[in-house]
Amino acid sequence: MSFYDTKTLQKHIIQAPFMIKNLGKDNLHYKLFAIATPIIVQNLVHYFQIQVDMALLGQSNTQYLSAVGNVLFPYNIILSFLTALSAGATVLISHGIGSRSLIGAKRYAEVSFFFNILVALPFFLILYFYSHTLMNWMGASEQINRYATEYMKYLSFSVLFLGVELSIVAILQGVGKTRAIMVAAIIGTVSNVFFAWVLIYGRLGFPELGIKGAGIATSIASFLGMGYLVFALIATKRLPFKPTLKGMLNPRWSIQKQNIIVGLPYGLEAMFWSLGQIIMIRMVNEIDDFSAGLYVLITRIQAVTFFFYLGIARATMILVGHEMGAGHRDRAMNIAYLSLKYAFALCGVTAVVFLIYPEQLLSIFTSEQALIKESAPLLRIVAITIFPVAVNVVIGNAIRGLKDTKWMFYTQSFGTIFVISVSATLLFAFNLGLKGIIITMVFDETIRAVLNYRRFTGYVS
Repeated sequence: MSFYDTKTLQKHIIQAPFMIKNLGKDNLHYKLFAIATPIIVQNLVHYFQIQVDMALLGQSNTQYLSAVGNVLFPYNIILSFLTALSAGATVLISHGIGSRSLIGAKRYAEVSFFFNILVALPFFLILYFYSHTLMNWMGASEQINRYATEYMKYLSFSVLFLGVELSIVAILQGVGKTRAIMVAAIIGTVSNVFFAWVLIYGRLGFPELGIKGAGIATSIASFLGMGYLVFALIATKRLPFKPTLKGMLNPRWSIQKQNIIVGLPYGLEAMFWSLGQIIMIRMVNEIDDFSAGLYVLITRIQAVTFFFYLGIARATMILVGHEMGAGHRDRAMNIAYLSLKYAFALCGVTAVVFLIYPEQLLSIFTSEQALIKESAPLLRIVAITIFPVAVNVVIGNAIRGLKDTKWMFYTQSFGTIFVISVSATLLFAFNLGLKGIIITMVFDETIRAVLNYRRFTGYVS
């Protein structure tokens, strides 16, 4: 029997010099925010990068925006799939850390490295050599297709770096060391904005490349972010283990199978959600362009608050994994409750702003008075929605920390089907317009919040 197969991993449980302190009341808040804060900053920085990129492209040529939108659909599907593979490793590593099975955690990391890099390569080749074919399938006009093909060709190089980047992110998140991830995100964002400005407009003696420059800038930024993560992984001395090249070159399918079993439902969940959003936008477009603008504006504002408690939620997943790995069910419950309290506090402040100052908030994102006037009542409805959304995000990640990623896929699938079918009925049969869609989302989030909360309490009780 090989030393590296699954049965041997289960036998070789070691009590390493690296010891994680028990999560008591004294240090639980610190541990939660030590992990969550870098993730929150990372999310906000990434959001800022997207907004700046779109602004730079829109000022150069408004058709670039449509081209980028078409490219991001297949690109995000690939990103979701690769993220799913690394997400499985994150959960399994966190459980290994909690149970102090460091050999097992190390092997999950090493095998994930090998397969993530292996899978990223064919995705790069597909995006690079079949970019025009993919854009033809999207049904864009010939001009948009040409721009999108140019952008995708150069953006595809970033996929090559994702295999390494996501593998390191899985390790750092699994052990609860997220600061390097934040720094890498800042490096990537700053370099992306700089190179986009230089290459799109032809600054500092470089040729004006337009949308090709945006793709090149993103790939350069991805490489620099990945480079920093590699440096951080090698240089930091506070990790309980470090993957070795020998271990990476000795992959075992039995180990990767566990990564996939835990991670794949997460990826399918994200892909199903993305598909639902595409269908929803298509339905909103059936109303009129103005309604489509309203929908995009509302979702953009809600996304900003989402990034804050998403960071708390990811920290919850990691810490729940640690505690469940150590067999501390009561502490896992305490972590989830504490995280939910912080998320609700954030939602309370946000709801007050949404209810009392909707016009002022909307004016930050648009100067069109008609859009602001119509969006304000909808934003007040969203003020109710953010509470069950917080439950689904925080408790959902706690459930993932239990390695039950299938449950979250099932509830998300139900939610997507529910929202699409009910929204279509209210939209086309009862002519409720965008208000009917927002109300449907309130019911969807509330139903799933109850289901997810009951699932989690049933596990840890």
